[in-house]
Amino acid sequence: MRNLIIALLLLAMFPIGVNAEDAAFVASPERKRVVVIDPGHGGPRPGKVMRDVVEADYVLDVSKEVQRQLGEKMSDLEVYLTRSSDSAYHENQAADNRKRAEFANKKGADLYVSIHANAHKKTTVTGCEVWVLTLNDKLMSQNQDKAASYADDGDFINLEDIDRTSQGFMMAVARQLDNEPFSRYFAELCCENISKYGLANLGVKAGPVFTVLYYFEGPGVIVELGYLTNTNDYDYLTSKGAKKEMATAISDAIVCYFKALDGIADEEPAVEAAEESAGVAVSHSVTVNAVEADAVADAEPLTEGYTIQLISSTVEVPTDDYQFKGYKGRVAQYMGTGRYKYKYCYGSYASAEEAKEDLAEARKTFKDAYVVRFKDGNIVTK
Repeated sequence: MRNLIIALLLLAMFPIGVNAEDAAFVASPERKRVVVIDPGHGGPRPGKVMRDVVEADYVLDVSKEVQRQLGEKMSDLEVYLTRSSDSAYHENQAADNRKRAEFANKKGADLYVSIHANAHKKTTVTGCEVWVLTLNDKLMSQNQDKAASYADDGDFINLEDIDRTSQGFMMAVARQLDNEPFSRYFAELCCENISKYGLANLGVKAGPVFTVLYYFEGPGVIVELGYLTNTNDYDYLTSKGAKKEMATAISDAIVCYFKALDGIADEEPAVEAAEESAGVAVSHSVTVNAVEADAVADAEPLTEGYTIQLISSTVEVPTDDYQFKGYKGRVAQYMGTGRYKYKYCYGSYASAEEAKEDLAEARKTFKDAYVVRFKDGNIVTK
C-alpha cells in the first residue's frame, strides 16, 4: 500500500494519466450511461453580466437545449441538469460548486459538463476554451497566484488548502489518472465543434484546481463558450440561433464521445485519441478477476476480423503477463500506429456484433476495453 501511495504521488508530478480498472466513465451493460450538465452560477451568483446578457441565464438556456437535443439524438442516455431554474445549492460559492459535483456523483455520471461564458479585462481576448482538472504539480504551481486570487470566490481551490498527504488528495490523484485522458478527449471534441460556428479555438486548458471538477469522480470539463467582454464573441453569442448552435456543438460532442467508446469509430478509437492527447505512458489494469474462457475452436485462425482490445502500450508486454492470467493464454499482440503501437487483444471474431457479445465480460476486468478491427496482425481503423 505504501508503494502504491508513493507511486501515485510521483505520477502526480508529471503530466500523464492512465486508464485504471476502476475508471468511473465506463458504464456496465446493465445500466444506461449518465450525463450531468451543469449550468454555471445561478441564484445569488449571476456570473458575468455584460449589457443585456446574464451568464447564469444564458448558460441555463444552453444547458436545457443540450438536454433536449440529447433526448432526440441518444434516447438511451440519461441526462440531468444540476439546476433547472435561477437557483443555487448553497450561499457559499465553494460549497455550491462542491454540491454540484456531489450531485453528479450521486447520479453515477459517466460525464460531467459544466457550461459557462467567459470574461477578461483585456477585451481583445476572444474564443472558446475547455478546462480539465490537473493535479500536475508544475501546472498547479504556475497557476497558484491566479487560484489564490479567486479562492474567496470558491471557483478555485487554493493550493495551500490542499493537504498533499491526505487520503482525499490521494483519491483525487487516482481519479485524475483514470479520467484525465477521457476528459481531454471530450474537451477537444467540444472545442472543435464550437469553433465550427466561428469562435476561435483556444484549445484545452489545465492549471487551476477547479472546485467543481476536483470533487467529481469521473471525466468532467468546464466549457467556456466565449468571451462576453469581446465585441465579436458578444455579437455572436447574442445573435439569433447562437444558443441552439452552442447546444448542438456540445450535444454532438457528447454523442460522438460515447459512440466512440462503445464501438468501432471510423476514426482512431476514443481511448487511443485520449491517450495521445494527454501523453499517457501506458494503459494497464492491475487487478484481474478470473474469466472463464470458452474452449478454443479448431478452426483456422482468422487473418482478418474483429477483436477486443484490452490495453495498449508504448512498450511490449508479455502476453502471459500477470494482468492477463484470467484469460488463460488467449491474449494476442497486434500492432497499431502511433506511440501506443502495441495492442493486446482477446479473441477473434468474424463480425463486430460477435465481438460485442463478449465485450461485457472483458469489461469486468478491463473497463476501457473496446472492439477493434484487425487484418494480418495489425489493428486497422478502416
